[in-house]
Amino acid sequence: MSTASYFDFHFHPAFKQFITVFDEPRSSQRKAAEIRQEMDLRNAVLDFLDENMLHILESQCSYNQMHRGGVKLGIANIIAIEHGIADGRNLIGKVLRSDLTRPMDPALLQSIRKGQTSYYALFKKELEMYRILSDVNDGALVEILTRKAPVQFDQNKFYLAIGMEGGHNLSRYFIAQPGKPEFSGDATKDHRDVVSSFHALFHELWNRNMDLFYITLTHMSFIPEQHLANHAYGMKLLKHPAFMPIRSGLHEDGKKLVSAAYDMQMHGVQTPVLIDIKHMSLKSRLDFYEYRNSNGYSDIPIIATHMGVTGYSIAEWTAALEEHGLVKQDGLQGVSVVTERKPAGEWGKLLNKEFTFNPWSINLMDEDIIEILRSGGLIGMSLDVRILGYEPMIKLKKAEAEEFFSVAEFRHFFPHLQLPPSAAEPEPLTESELIPTKKERHPICLCLNIIHILSVAAWNKDIIGNNMQDAWDHICIGSDFDGLIDPVKICRDASQMPALEQNIFRWLPVAETAYRKVNEGPAVLPRSNNTIDLAALRQCAQKIMFGNGKRLVENWLLGKLR
Repeated sequence: MSTASYFDFHFHPAFKQFITVFDEPRSSQRKAAEIRQEMDLRNAVLDFLDENMLHILESQCSYNQMHRGGVKLGIANIIAIEHGIADGRNLIGKVLRSDLTRPMDPALLQSIRKGQTSYYALFKKELEMYRILSDVNDGALVEILTRKAPVQFDQNKFYLAIGMEGGHNLSRYFIAQPGKPEFSGDATKDHRDVVSSFHALFHELWNRNMDLFYITLTHMSFIPEQHLANHAYGMKLLKHPAFMPIRSGLHEDGKKLVSAAYDMQMHGVQTPVLIDIKHMSLKSRLDFYEYRNSNGYSDIPIIATHMGVTGYSIAEWTAALEEHGLVKQDGLQGVSVVTERKPAGEWGKLLNKEFTFNPWSINLMDEDIIEILRSGGLIGMSLDVRILGYEPMIKLKKAEAEEFFSVAEFRHFFPHLQLPPSAAEPEPLTESELIPTKKERHPICLCLNIIHILSVAAWNKDIIGNNMQDAWDHICIGSDFDGLIDPVKICRDASQMPALEQNIFRWLPVAETAYRKVNEGPAVLPRSNNTIDLAALRQCAQKIMFGNGKRLVENWLLGKLR
């Protein structure tokens, strides 16, 4: 086990164990010793398919891996698998539903595809996994954090807070059946709307000595039975019309949930639930900033839990549009967009020396970074190489480079562009002389994203204001392990967090030099006598890996978010 301590802003420690046993009664009788194990969802056939499509199945962060990697503190996210994922209509979707991926329980995907349950019920079912892991009668592998009974951190223990990825988890309607509420358990007619559902869930958590740290308002798909905010396109692996963004901005129900979360109180004490902007479309994020700033919530930190950066301001991003066109899928219309990738840096010689950011709008614009820092919030860096901008030596084809917008949101950001009349609303290193290897390029991509955040902070210090004393205090890791990601090679699972810390320390100086070659900007790494202060840089890396997340969680526990 690692002797250091690490924090993860966003991961799924029990997700793969949850999807292996779905049917009652065994699912509620499982033991912590079983749930703590890592899973192997592959077999000989999947090993053959690995390089082409399904190696992401190996990305995970079981309790055993957390223990070996020293991840002592993190936000465990619960997410009900969406209908579009369970109903994926391409080859990979069929493989996931087949016997090839066992021990994945086919009953889970069937219940979602056929609308036999609600997302709310699935959320509570996965929540049970964490109750088992924290059961004192079964060894209490982890302690679930709650503001009901704040704790002082013991370096010999493991702590988790609960996060909700996707507001769809609050829907009590049968999946993909907007007019059919599921009246089961504590569900009543009063719980049909999202705010009532949120209040009911929060009170249940509180009564069970649990809590809710944050909500990510939306996820990968449009949820017809409970729409809160338009999502940013982010699903290339599976094909389904639900992945197409079709609405515009933050919905009224989304605003109501934001207010309910921020205003949450228990016994007269403020217990706000934070809002995570990940997965929200760019227009939804802008609407969210306007809503919170005009409704008295500007003193609550904004968080972005598992992110990359575009490298662009919004104006620069709109000017970087290369191609666009109207697309139709199962009767739905959207706009395909291909954006020029912004150079992030140059490192190495000869081939494959150029680095770029990922320009997809699921990533942070400079304006997003400013809003988060201005609020005193925290940015978690994703470990998904696609999000971080990694490109293979053979550049991406158009089909892999394009993202999709709703017609309405495309018109908002590109009012000057015409669409067809049919478009309807709906250790530090010196620069190597070698070609960078994939194993080297991955951590450089991560470090370039960090350098960009620090640079935006330096360029906009006066605008950001006093809530940011030091930009290094506002960055952490939000790995998204087990969230079907393609992880950086130097940290494939939660057991390898010590290696990640070493690579961040090692490659940040290279990344700063590479970044400034193409983007100019200030020197952002700590320096003494015009040379990088290695001791201070090590402290900065430790902040990213643990200190910043620990500080936010402590403030949350003690009611010091506002």
